[in-house]
Amino acid sequence: MQPDAALGVDAQVPIDFAVRNALVNLNEFPDYAEVAKRFRPGALIPYRFNGGDYALPETQNFNMLFYRKDIMQELGVTKIPQTWSEVLDLIPLLQQKGMDFYYPHVTNNTDNAINEFAPFLFQYGGDFYNKDGSHSALESPEAMQAIKMWTGLFTNYKISKDANFFNRFRTGEMPIGVADYSTYVLLSTAAPELTGWWGMKPMPGIDKGNGVIDRSTGGLAQTAVIFKDSKRKQESWEFLKWWTSADVQEQFGIELEALLGVEARWNTANVEALRRSPWPSEDIESILEQWNWFKERQIVLGGYYTTRQIANIWNEIVLNGKNQREAIEDACH
Repeated sequence: MQPDAALGVDAQVPIDFAVRNALVNLNEFPDYAEVAKRFRPGALIPYRFNGGDYALPETQNFNMLFYRKDIMQELGVTKIPQTWSEVLDLIPLLQQKGMDFYYPHVTNNTDNAINEFAPFLFQYGGDFYNKDGSHSALESPEAMQAIKMWTGLFTNYKISKDANFFNRFRTGEMPIGVADYSTYVLLSTAAPELTGWWGMKPMPGIDKGNGVIDRSTGGLAQTAVIFKDSKRKQESWEFLKWWTSADVQEQFGIELEALLGVEARWNTANVEALRRSPWPSEDIESILEQWNWFKERQIVLGGYYTTRQIANIWNEIVLNGKNQREAIEDACH
């Protein structure tokens, strides 16, 4: 039995239903454009198909730069890296001291490959597909630059290809690295000995000149949808508007955390609700700064081929030593 609406839907799912004409095109509602302003514009990209918008983001993941304040101080690092060039300058210093920088790897989980490559691709000005999503854009010069930077962390700078960042962050073996929202929750709840000794900043980016650092990255999470066969479309839309509103998201997040603790901290996609959340102000400011650069990829039919081939590119270059251009051409053809 098909429901009228659904919450907590995986971000990859709405387009699968939309292409089968099973979801309501939300921009058919007169006030959709106003409701969409609650979220970062880039967060709506994955739910667009053939001119329609088929979901509202409910929660939103994010990648950030985590660092140990005490260890950075001991190393004499007074400025946390803002760009990837600064990260590359820092890695040798860390390795000389028996430490390392962390960036997620793809060896054991190809599903995450596309998310780990996306920041570099977007920051260099590239994209996964052409505008209508009909062809891959991975052979573009921007994609080539992005792959060179991404794989170069592992080939040229020899950062670890497989590591548990949370554990090594606690021990100090990896005092700085890029990780997502789940790491923030873990550090806040399961590492009491580090209270006050770690910080979180927007992830590094590409310096575009004139003081602009492109930190573009995404973070798919959960969505809300309305089913096409529903006989209560307007009521369902009113429900989605109520549920994703700042007041309700704020109240839900506060009550959830009061009941279950910090481990249940609600990563709402509503920007205003996040501002009001009982998170440390320094953390919220960092997240909002990163969200200014929030951008997601298109979800296209057969997109799993892209994920698989990106993982193949990484494996061929990093593990098998293949030439970058050759690895890309093999994957794209």
